[in-house]
Amino acid sequence: MIGLLILIACGLGFAWYGSGILVRLASDRRLRRRTRSQGVLALTFDDGPGAATTPELLDLLEARKGKATFFLIGEYATRNPEIVERIAADGHTICWHSRTHRNQWKTDPIRGIVDLWNPPPILLQEPTIAHDFRPPYGKITLGTLLVCWLRKWRIITWTHPSGDTDHRIPDADEFVDSIDRAGGGVVLMHDMDRDDPERARFVLRVTTGLLDLVERRQWKLISSPQEWKSLT
Repeated sequence: MIGLLILIACGLGFAWYGSGILVRLASDRRLRRRTRSQGVLALTFDDGPGAATTPELLDLLEARKGKATFFLIGEYATRNPEIVERIAADGHTICWHSRTHRNQWKTDPIRGIVDLWNPPPILLQEPTIAHDFRPPYGKITLGTLLVCWLRKWRIITWTHPSGDTDHRIPDADEFVDSIDRAGGGVVLMHDMDRDDPERARFVLRVTTGLLDLVERRQWKLISSPQEWKSLT
């Protein structure tokens, strides 16, 4: 009897976490296949909007006529509605990144589902919000998949984390060179406000370098819901 219960528990655990791992691997592989060596690049920013960082980033994108995709946190969007409105007005795509950025692998199923289920009104009223979702930390469970299926959200991961949240920030030029060698990709950066101003400067330097790269190589910059659909 105990052995059967252990077997059932292991099966449930594999279904809850294993299904998410398989989907994550498939999503990453698909994005790599459709961007690597294809001259296709996507600039994506998670965990914002930041009251100081995001406007500075939007100024840069506006000056360079670049478009990006912002995966927003519900509680920050609610605090900064004017920034959300500007992201939309500037022609960027807004996507969902959960209400409070809970790690789905470390959260009980009910709280995890609640954190994903309902974007705040400020996001739902924006015309540029796409039916796309990026799981916090890239962690996906069976609950995540069920929510996305019921809400008709596509899951979008990434191919190249910039390293702006690493303990040691990498060299911006070296990171841009790695994207050049790869021939494209989906770049993950973060635009939330942080205590260390060097991290915001790094994001701005990388963004500038990637926009230069797109122009120099004549790559395609992916940002609209329709373009994302072709990758996912």
